[in-house]
Amino acid sequence: MKIFISADIEGIAGVMRPEQCSPGTAEYQLARGLMEQEVNAAIDGAFAGGASEVVVADSHAQMTNLRAENIDPRARLVQGKPRGLSMVEGLEQQHYDGMMFVGYHSAAGERGVLAHTINGRAFYRMKINGLVMGETDIYAAAGAEQGTPLWLVSGDDCLKSWIGEYYPSVDYVCVKRAISQTCAESMSPQAARDALRATAADAVRQARSKVTSRLSGPYQLELMVSKPVLADLFCLVPGVERIDAVTVGYQAEKMATIISLLSAFSYLASTQN
Repeated sequence: MKIFISADIEGIAGVMRPEQCSPGTAEYQLARGLMEQEVNAAIDGAFAGGASEVVVADSHAQMTNLRAENIDPRARLVQGKPRGLSMVEGLEQQHYDGMMFVGYHSAAGERGVLAHTINGRAFYRMKINGLVMGETDIYAAAGAEQGTPLWLVSGDDCLKSWIGEYYPSVDYVCVKRAISQTCAESMSPQAARDALRATAADAVRQARSKVTSRLSGPYQLELMVSKPVLADLFCLVPGVERIDAVTVGYQAEKMATIISLLSAFSYLASTQN
């Protein structure tokens, strides 16, 4: 049984401040260690549940957060960028039986610790087919295109409510309570790891086959950006239409196409900082 894990950092227990997510700071070095430990717990749980293969996609910022020497040697690791499927890069290379999203967070415009969607400095709010999108939604839909169901998500209590409403069959590990955008009450790292390990093992044992997605193609993207110059810039890409001063739109048949476009937008936005 093959399992794919996508790992972010904002939803990790003990992480609640932007500097913890920013390479080059002392706080980041501590946070990436916590991220590694939760990822390893999910890997260990997956193998305990019967997985024969686990691939992990390092999926925060430059996607080089997980130090290879610290990761369970039974797993393979996808790192670096650019990459076409971003947070689920590698999912298209072979069939996976299930996905796990570790350390995820709420959507841009929603409550939750460090809530954003893909690029918090550039993307103010994102909708696809009229629905507000978080990273969980986008990458669950990408998994659905590959026939891979989402089995487990971890993060804060705000994301837990979102998953409970839209993905009731998905297991959730709530590692912290959101107090504000940059404040949380977290479980101890050990308790978070124990919960992840146990839940991951149970998820693999259950091996649910129902594909999980809120969406089906074609996909109509509506992206509200943080300033008009970003909309100006994004509209230079063929097929992108201007909706208003700070909103652009795009239509695609595949979620993979939307993900590639958003990755390009995020890079273009970095030229305007």
